[in-house]
Amino acid sequence: MPSVPEDSAMKRFNRRGFILGGAAAAAAGCTTVGGKAEKAAAPVQTATPVVAAPAKKPLDPYKGTQGVPLKVGTPCLQSAASTSMGISWSVSGLAKGVVEYADNPQFRNSVTVKSGGFGLAPIDISAIQVRLTGLKPATKYWYRTVTTPFTDYSNIYNAKLGEPIVGKTYSFTTLGEGNHGRFAMICDTHGQWKSYEMRAKFLKENKPELLLWNGDATNTTQDKATAVEIFLDPPVPSAEFAAEVPMSFVSGNHDYRGSWISKINEVLLPRLPSERSSDFWDLKWNFAERLGDMAIIGMDTGEDKPDAHPKWFGLANFEPYRKAQAKWLEQALARPEIASAKFKVLFCHIPLYAAPDHPDYPHDGVKVDPQDYAYWSRECFELWNPVMEKAGVQLVVAGHKHRYRHDLPSSGRRWHQVVGGGHELGMSHGKPDDGRFPTVIEGTVKNGRLVVTAHDVFKNRIAETFTI
Repeated sequence: MPSVPEDSAMKRFNRRGFILGGAAAAAAGCTTVGGKAEKAAAPVQTATPVVAAPAKKPLDPYKGTQGVPLKVGTPCLQSAASTSMGISWSVSGLAKGVVEYADNPQFRNSVTVKSGGFGLAPIDISAIQVRLTGLKPATKYWYRTVTTPFTDYSNIYNAKLGEPIVGKTYSFTTLGEGNHGRFAMICDTHGQWKSYEMRAKFLKENKPELLLWNGDATNTTQDKATAVEIFLDPPVPSAEFAAEVPMSFVSGNHDYRGSWISKINEVLLPRLPSERSSDFWDLKWNFAERLGDMAIIGMDTGEDKPDAHPKWFGLANFEPYRKAQAKWLEQALARPEIASAKFKVLFCHIPLYAAPDHPDYPHDGVKVDPQDYAYWSRECFELWNPVMEKAGVQLVVAGHKHRYRHDLPSSGRRWHQVVGGGHELGMSHGKPDDGRFPTVIEGTVKNGRLVVTAHDVFKNRIAETFTI
């Protein structure tokens, strides 16, 4: 048994025990055992248990940083649009935040925007969100975040602020018909950082005008910290790309999983409500925007099993959601600025098509089968394709299957379908598989043609290029 250092209290206890024991022995003298006189036995010394000091209660983060330095993350551009831009960033403690922006790098006549909307500006212990509105289409802006910690917030009358932390200056360009740039699509990152860094490095070096994060960014989200890490503070060297590459998010099936995920709006800004009519108030992830000659449309295929599947415990309500989106899509594609686009590109997570002779074809997401899930969505195809055909959509960009493929147009479907790769690095179920590699899919208009390029960022090669 290891020795225990004797502190002053124990020393005092030992001295006191020695005195008490000596007095007892003197009073008792000797005892007689079997007719013999013997010394009385020394009294047994019983140590009083030392009671440990009660553990300190954990600091309540909503009562302020209490002297702990505030860490401020790199901003992330979200919900890109022609006249608005969302900006979110992580914080390590209770703080408020604003964004200062201008149409010049000197910040002449700059505008400062608080987090939230009207009324009380929200404060938070992990993420700050600011939405810039009233911007000009296809215009470059410079911006910086200003974050101020609450060092003490025991109550509103005693609250104290720390020193503001002014972030680095970044820039972005709004979407619009005059923004003749490139889109890039990533999908199925699943919080796997090695393959995510490969894509982030590509995006940082190439800087497209718009990033489509096409679903399954998460795997299962049980807490806010996980969402903050994935969307705002990924632990990779090239994550700073998100401060200058505007992103529009398209939900995947895994982005609906986890006990916390219904509160994702606290980390990831949904689309601006004014982008849609009141009939579609709940379609907060659908969007239709112009990027030069391209109309960029975002749709949500939802979960990969029917609503009646026992795994959803009665929580799923995706079938009415897909029907509502069909009506929204018809209106969105009829908007003058969208209808006039030479190229219409639709993004969704689960593919909308599999050929009848393709191995994916039987797995259409319609059967309530505990062993099955949608490899492609027959329901979405049947609801959305008539609208897409009428409007002349030429390209669908999907994910979900973790394997790159290109489906050429066929009877009853005039659009190409490109399916992006996932996070696997040349492996599948522990075996080598050259078809499994992370992709960045780019699209741009050159000489009146839509050029689509699929980059294999694992082997640093082009998997395919084709034109429409």
